[in-house]
Amino acid sequence: MVIVLIVLVIIGTYMLGTLRTYLLEQKKLEVLTRANVIASVQIDGFDEIAIEQKMESMPVEVGFRAMILDSQSRVYYDSYSEGSYRGKLYIYAPVTEVLLSGKDNAGYHEVEGVWKIEAAVPIIRGGKTVGAVLVTANGDSIEGVVHHIGNAILIFGIVLLVFVILFGTTMASILTLPIGRLTGFIKNMPKDKLQKCEINSRDEIGDLVVAFNDLIDRVAELEEKRRAFVSDASHELKTPLSIIKLLSDSLLQTDNPDPEFLKEFLTDMNDEVERLTRIVQRLLDLTKMDQSYTNMNVEVHSIADLTTEVCEKLKPLAENKDITFLYTRPEDDLLVSVDRDSITEAIYNIADNSIKYTESGGTVKVELMRDLGNVMVRISDTGIGIPKEEIQKIFDRFYRVDKARARDTGGTGLGLSIAMDVVKLHGGYIEVSSEEEKGSTFTIILPCEISPGAADTTGESLPENAVEAENPEISELEEPPMEEHDA
Repeated sequence: MVIVLIVLVIIGTYMLGTLRTYLLEQKKLEVLTRANVIASVQIDGFDEIAIEQKMESMPVEVGFRAMILDSQSRVYYDSYSEGSYRGKLYIYAPVTEVLLSGKDNAGYHEVEGVWKIEAAVPIIRGGKTVGAVLVTANGDSIEGVVHHIGNAILIFGIVLLVFVILFGTTMASILTLPIGRLTGFIKNMPKDKLQKCEINSRDEIGDLVVAFNDLIDRVAELEEKRRAFVSDASHELKTPLSIIKLLSDSLLQTDNPDPEFLKEFLTDMNDEVERLTRIVQRLLDLTKMDQSYTNMNVEVHSIADLTTEVCEKLKPLAENKDITFLYTRPEDDLLVSVDRDSITEAIYNIADNSIKYTESGGTVKVELMRDLGNVMVRISDTGIGIPKEEIQKIFDRFYRVDKARARDTGGTGLGLSIAMDVVKLHGGYIEVSSEEEKGSTFTIILPCEISPGAADTTGESLPENAVEAENPEISELEEPPMEEHDA
């Protein structure tokens, strides 16, 4: 409404101003024409008697005033009877200019709110300016026309403004109705229940509703995962506590228990406490993983050194299960920007998982390599394998393919989830391939810091100051030897 009002005021003002100027120009032309007609009639005889006779034959219309002056600005004739200047000197700038220059002078100006249009033309006789004719007219008729049109524009503007108000209010109601319904739906939604909004609209509001419903789906999915996580965590914590409770009750109900019997119960209770501690520690690790990457202490480390450290820790576990543990390390350090503790734990979790699910006499192999600017830690085993339909779920928290076996091995179902979160925070990912009863292969892929002289993706190495293919002296170097160590 405000915009329309401003536009109407601007357009109305411009139109009225243009119309007034046009009418004034037309009136000025008319006045100038009348002055020239009178001047042409007075050329033959220029004296008071002749002028009076000629002017009687061509009366001046109402609204016009005609004055005839000699070269000394004395008035010979004045069409006004009241306030006549006849016989008097009339010093007026436009007339004086015409007498001096011998050229026509016409124009208009406003005096006390009234427009005055005038034209002065010379009377030339024998090549000399012997006098001048001054014709004036007021602009009352022009102002009447402008006022009439102004009223018409005002009425049109009021009608248009009323229409705009009605139309704008109606359209605003129609457009904001879905928004009001959506807002009301959100306000009235139960606090303990997520609901989708059922508003069918094929405009931007409809898109907003679709986005809102998608958000509800994602929130519901997150809420379901949260509930499942809390349920699984509660169950995992409850199991060792129940066993500890059962064992402690049994001891309390037994009078003078046998020392061997007591030692066995305490050993079982100690195992459950350790298991409970592992679960709590894993949960704390997951909480850390949920924080941003900026909270990690990221530095450049040798992935070969970190992997070697992990393998040395796992060596006793493999020996206890009579498992062949192989570690292949290249001569290159393979530098990576990582948080040392978290990436070490990720490699440890996957390798430890491979040892747990590999039978005695089996093999677990850890390899390091680089390809396409990435460094890869490949951990393969000859264990029980993972069903194809289960591979996508193994990184879910508390998920275990074989829950009974996991409890026997002390698994919590959090190790792979922690490993995946760590690798993702470092900008990498984990690939898994597995076949039941034949084994599994986990490949950790991380962005690699390329150092001068390091082997490239094809196993070739360039000198520190080498330039791409433009230097004919560059030669291929042999691939660095790979060592295989039997743990």
